[in-house]
Amino acid sequence: MSNLLQQLGRYVRQSGGQYQLLRPTQYDEKRGFGSDDTIKQSEAELLEPPFHKMEVGSWHPIENPFTHFLDGIQRSWLIYYVESVPVYYGYTAAVIRQRIDRVLSTWQYKSHEALYLPLSLCPDSQIMADLNLIDTLNQTEETPFDLTKVARDRITQQRQQLEVDLAENWVKSSQGWLVIDGSITISPLLANTDRVVGLIKSHNTQYFGFREQQIVTSLKRGERTSAFSPNSRHPVCSWYLRLREGVGDDLYFGLVRVEVARSLQSQADRISRWILTESRPLSLPDSRWDKMIYPIRDCEMYLRSLEPSQSAFGWLM
Repeated sequence: MSNLLQQLGRYVRQSGGQYQLLRPTQYDEKRGFGSDDTIKQSEAELLEPPFHKMEVGSWHPIENPFTHFLDGIQRSWLIYYVESVPVYYGYTAAVIRQRIDRVLSTWQYKSHEALYLPLSLCPDSQIMADLNLIDTLNQTEETPFDLTKVARDRITQQRQQLEVDLAENWVKSSQGWLVIDGSITISPLLANTDRVVGLIKSHNTQYFGFREQQIVTSLKRGERTSAFSPNSRHPVCSWYLRLREGVGDDLYFGLVRVEVARSLQSQADRISRWILTESRPLSLPDSRWDKMIYPIRDCEMYLRSLEPSQSAFGWLM
C-alpha cells in the first residue's frame, strides 16, 4: 500500500478545497502513453564498413558470463484537477537482479513516489508541503495539456535517474556483466564501462538509409549487422541482432539493437552469442517476448509485484 496515496486521501477528505476528482482505472502507460510510433531518423558513424550482415557463430549457454540484469518501470496517474490544474501521482522503480547458479535474486531495488503539480498554480500546495511534491511548472507551459506532458516527462526522468543510480552503484561495487533493458547512453560511466550491455527493443529511431535498413530487416536468427556508433549523448558501439525469426510476423520480430562501450567493438560477435543464449526460456506471456530476454522479464515481474495496486486508489471512488 502506498503511504503517499494514504496521506493524500486523508488530506483531500479533510480539506475544504474544490477538487475535480478522477477515477483512474489504469495508469497512463497502460493506456498507450509512451508508445509513440513516430519514426525518427538519426545519424551514425559506421565502424565496420561497408554496412553488411554477418553470422556471429554458434553459441552455448556455458559461455554466457552475464550475471546481473537491470530494468525499471514508471506508473503515472492523473488523480484530480484543482481549478483546471492537473495533479499527477507518479510511481517509479528499478531493480537489478543477479543470477547465481541459474537462480535469480534481487541485488538492489529502489522506488520513488511523488505528486507532480505546478506549485505556484495550486493554492493548497503549501498546506500539502508535508507530502513529497515535485514542481511541474514551466514558463512556456500554460494549458492543462502542457502541464500534463511536463508531469509525465518528470516521471520519466525520475525513473531514468533510479536506473542510472542503480547501474552506477553496480559498476563501482560489483564484478561480472550487467545487461540493461534500454540504452547505456543514459550515463557516461555506463557508456564507457566494458562490462555493461544495453538491449534496445524499440526501433522508432533508425540509422542510415533505405538500403541499410533492408539489410537490417533481412537478418536471420544468429546474424548481426556491422557495428556503428549512434549520434547520442555519449559515444557507444552498437549493432542490430536477430534473436528469433517469425514466419509472417513484422519485419522487426525478434530484432534488438545492442549497445556496448566503444572498447568492446572487436567482441561484437562474442557478445552477440552470449545474448542469443538468453533466448530460452521464452518471456511469455509478455507481448514483447520476441525481443525480451527472460532475466529482463523476471525484473519486470518483480517490479510489478511491488507497484501500487488499484486498491490504493480506493479513496477516490
